[in-house]
Amino acid sequence: MGGALVMACHGAPPPAPPPPPAVVTVVRDTTPPRRRPPTDRPLKDAERDSIVREAQTLRVAWRARGIADYRMRVTVGCFCPWPQTPAILEVRRGVAVQLRDTTGRAFGPLREPWSIYTVEGLFDAVEQGARRNDILEVAYDAGLGYPTYIRGDARVGLPDDWFWVRATELTPRP
Repeated sequence: MGGALVMACHGAPPPAPPPPPAVVTVVRDTTPPRRRPPTDRPLKDAERDSIVREAQTLRVAWRARGIADYRMRVTVGCFCPWPQTPAILEVRRGVAVQLRDTTGRAFGPLREPWSIYTVEGLFDAVEQGARRNDILEVAYDAGLGYPTYIRGDARVGLPDDWFWVRATELTPRP
C-alpha cells in the first residue's frame, strides 16, 4: 500500500530517453566511369576539345573548393625507368612539400615523377596530354572532381611511349 501511495504522489516514472542517433558512414564513390577513347586511332579534334573543356570546368570547381593543403597517394608508370612505387605527396598551399612512403615514413627529397602531380599538376597533364598525345584516358574523383587516373599513348603504333598516373586517397589537411 505504501508503494501505491508513493506512486500516487509522484506520478508515473519519466519516459525512457530516446535511443542515441544512428551513426552513418558514407563511403564516397571515387571510381566514376572513365572517359575511354578509342585505342586504335588518334583522338579527333572534337574529342581533344571535349577532354580539355571537361578538365577546365572541373579545375574551376576544384579551385572553388579552396583545398590547398592535402595529402594524396600518387603512383606513376611508363615505359621509362621510373619506379612504379606509390608515394604519399604532401601539398601545402598548392605546392608539393614532402614525399612519404605508404607507411608514412620520409621517402627522400621531392622528385619526379611523384612531385609534379599535385592536383593542379594533374589538370595540367590532362590538358597537355589532350593536346599532344594520340590517346588519352581520364577518370575523375566523383566527389572532389580532381583527376584520379590518366593514361596516355603519345603515338599509336609506336612502342614505349605510354604512361599512366593514379592519384587517389586525397585527404584535405588542416
